[in-house]
This record gives sequence, structure tokens and C-alpha cells, in this order.
Amino acid sequence: MAPNALSRGLVALSLALALSKPVSALSSWYTEPGGVPTGSVAGDKVRGVNLGGWFIMENWMMPNYFDVPDLQDDYITDEWTFCEVLGKEECLTRLEKHWDSYITEDDFKRFANYSLNTVRIPMGYWSWTDPEEFEPYIQGQLPYLERALNWSSVWGLDVMMDLHGLPGGQNGQDNQGYKGPVEFQNNATNMERAMQALANMTEFVTQDRFNGVVKAIELTNEPYILEYSPNGMNFDVLADFYVQGYNAVRGAEHIQESSNEVMVVIHDAFQPVLNWKYFWSQEHLGMNWTNYALDTHIYDAFGGSSSKSWQEHLDTICAQSAAISEAQTYFPVIVGEWALGVNTYCVDYKSCWGLSMNDVIYNFTSSYEASLFMRQFWEVQSNVYELGAGWIFWSVHHELAGPWSWTQSAAQNWIPEDPTEKLYPFYADASSYCLDTSNPIDGDQNMPYFPSFARNYTDIDISNQKPKNFAALSNNITSTSNTSTSTNMTSSVSSTVSGAAAAATNSKASGASHTLLSLTPAALFGFVAMSLVALL
Repeated sequence: MAPNALSRGLVALSLALALSKPVSALSSWYTEPGGVPTGSVAGDKVRGVNLGGWFIMENWMMPNYFDVPDLQDDYITDEWTFCEVLGKEECLTRLEKHWDSYITEDDFKRFANYSLNTVRIPMGYWSWTDPEEFEPYIQGQLPYLERALNWSSVWGLDVMMDLHGLPGGQNGQDNQGYKGPVEFQNNATNMERAMQALANMTEFVTQDRFNGVVKAIELTNEPYILEYSPNGMNFDVLADFYVQGYNAVRGAEHIQESSNEVMVVIHDAFQPVLNWKYFWSQEHLGMNWTNYALDTHIYDAFGGSSSKSWQEHLDTICAQSAAISEAQTYFPVIVGEWALGVNTYCVDYKSCWGLSMNDVIYNFTSSYEASLFMRQFWEVQSNVYELGAGWIFWSVHHELAGPWSWTQSAAQNWIPEDPTEKLYPFYADASSYCLDTSNPIDGDQNMPYFPSFARNYTDIDISNQKPKNFAALSNNITSTSNTSTSTNMTSSVSSTVSGAAAAATNSKASGASHTLLSLTPAALFGFVAMSLVALL
């Protein structure tokens, strides 16, 4: 490379680094066997957001999406029904548009702007192993996932992959892809396909080309066991799935040079978090595992929660402190789902047809006190959950319900731009009134401003955000360009472990990488440097 070109490139890189707003990532996603669980140091926490509703549709999150002539007469309970009604060809066409637009690079810039450091990406088994003939699911998700992994790397966010839906279903809810009975345990084929999906997913996302951005893999989401629901599976079935799933991940992962194995995350199956000491103390279960964590989901929006006072909502979260703190001394505890919602929305999605965010948000912006409670609810939850290894908000978007939407909650200023910004003293040992809302740290005169209207989250200024990972920038430019212009990016996942990697390699998203890689080193460096200069 010519000296002048090199100098100009280095100046561009240095200037971009100097002006870049830092994102404080979890320092390590690895716990030394027998060591202090990662995430135990104050401030060194997972702070993230779920990309829910993207690769698995949930009608309550986007009800107006189904208010179209060819779907109005049917009740679209889940993604299975969506594809069953439309047929695979039309389903693919619509889902490709959804995958391309629902999550964009600007979302990742907003995450960086708010100093988030993690995204959790839920996906169904059908993305990773070929659907059976009777299953209406379609594939084609991998090029969009690839794009998101590159965005995560560029903008400085770690990724937790989550196999959100299992063959046969693990909880009977729409978030598993098919709303109905829990049938995962009914035949051995379901277990075999789940292991295949975990292995394929692991091999794909741990490839060198993703720069080690995937730090954790969650074996599945919210499994129901008999102790929680009469429709659940026997605990022994779930435990066997966890053991086999752990082995599938370990057998398929590619460990990056000078890195540790990926963290394997299991959900608590709605059991007390301290119960899981047993699982990791038994030789036939998890005693010999390395680098693992527990995911727990905490919502105060179901049952009789909607009738609680604001203080009762705060106290409900305070009451979680002791268990999370103690469990964190044994293993990392990540609150992988939570929200600001204190009631449910659009459970019957058709009842919300025609509504807008403005209609729903009015209840919160009609009084300053209501918005201030939202901020307090954010603060008590982030404080309590950081007694563990951290938290991941559900979810990035909601078409109508601001408290369930990270982007809308940020736009309303219920969520601070700096997650370490606190308005009130917090007393971790208090099971009630742990957040002292009577004595603001800086006094009442410094309370925040809340918009009195439904602010468009795209108005959040992200113009000063700069890339955090320049090694990934060229990959991002390539994948973004090709995914947005491709009109047919289906990919069939092979039933072999190597199939997942082959699927994305053969997709149109990989086409332009040959063009980029054909550049000389000097030209490639200059291309990246000029892009950085343009960003500055």
C-alpha cells in the first residue's frame, strides 16, 4: 500500500475511534470452572434487548400486520397458521419483506447510542433443519441473520442466539411457532431434530467470519414442565434435553483463536432460580459443564398484576433481589426477558385492529406521574437484575404497546440514554421500597422530561454513532448491500451439521463478497477508509 494511502487510512481510523461513543460490553462471557460467575462485578453486566417478533411472528406484537383482505377472515394464531393460510410461496414473499424491514441497521445504532451491549435473537428450529412435509414453515432466514451478526459486530454488541421453538413445541404458546399442546416429549424424532437444529445453528454462528460476535447459545425458550403447568413435560425430559443440547453445542462449535467456548444458557422453566444449584451439582446432569448460565424471565403483567398500585409493582421487583443475588454467587443469572408493561395488550389481536401507537400511548403521557412511574419501573428492574449478570429487554419493537417496546420506551424517555443514570437511591437488601422514590438523588428539580405525545423513535438522534469494530465493517457493507437488493434469498438448511454453513454460503448474500474480496489489499483498505471518512 502506498504510504500516503496508508497514512490517510490510519488518520480516518484514528479519528473514527476518537469520536466513537463507547459501548461497555460484558468483559467476559466465560466463567472459570469453580470461579466467580461472570457478570458479578458492579457495572460489568449484560445490558441488552431481544429481537423478538422478527424470525418468529407473534400476532399480539404486530396486530395490524394481519389486517389485510386475505387474512381477515382467518384467525392467525402463530407463524404456522400464517404460512398454512397463505401457502409457502406467498408466505415466503411476505416474510422476506418482514425480515428485511423489521430490524434495520439503524436499530443497532440506537442500541449503541443507549449503551446496550447485547442482542438476543430468537429463532425456530425450522430455520436450522428442514421442515417435514406436513409442516408449513418456510426457510430463508439465514441471510438476514448473517446481516444482523455483522451489524452486531460493527456496532459493538454481543449476541445470544436462542432456539426459541422446538419440534413439537415446548410451551404451547405462539412464541414456539405453533400455538397448541406441548408435544416435544411425545416422540424421539423431536429430540433428534432439536439436536440437529442446535448443532447446525452453533456451527453456523461460530464461524470465523462472524468475528466471535456470538457469545452465548440458549438451548430453548420457556419450556413448560409439570411443576409449572399441567400441560408441561416431565422434568426428566427437559433435563435430558439440556444435557444432550449442551453436548450438541460443544460438539459443533468452532472456538475462535485465543477465545473460550461459547456460553450455554438454559431457561429456568419458571422454577425458583436457586433450584438450579441441584442441576449443576449432579454428575449425570450439569456438574461437568463448563461456561454456562441460567436465564430467568420476570414479568409483572399477568394474573392480577393489572390491579396493583404503582408501589406494589415496584415492590414485586424488589422481592426478587435476594434470590437473584444468592444465585449469582453460584452461576451467572441473566434476566433474559422483562418489560415495562404492567398489563397485557392485544391478546386478541383483532381487537387492536385500526389502533395506533398514539391511541395506546395516551394513557401514559396524559399525566407526568404515569410516565415517571415508567421510569421508576425501569430503574428498579435494571437495579435488581444487575444483582445478577444483567438483563435483556423484551422486545425491540411493538406496534402499539409502548411499555413492551424498547424503541418506544426510549423515545418516551422512560429508558435513559445512559443505563447507569439513576434518579433514586437503591437498597438491594430491602424487599420492599428498595427504590427510594421519596428522595431523588438530585432532588425534585432535576426530574426528567417526558414527551406528552407518542414520539417517533426514529427521531432519536443517532447521527454521531460510529462503528466500533472496523474489522467487520467491510463484511457489513457487503451483506447490507446484497440483502437489501436481493429479491429471492431463500436457503434450504441441510439435515447435516454442515448444512447451515452451506446454506448461507450459497445464498445471494454471499455473491458480492467475491467482488469485495477480489480487490487488492490497498484498494480494500482504501474502500473501508473512505467509508469511514464519509461516516465522519
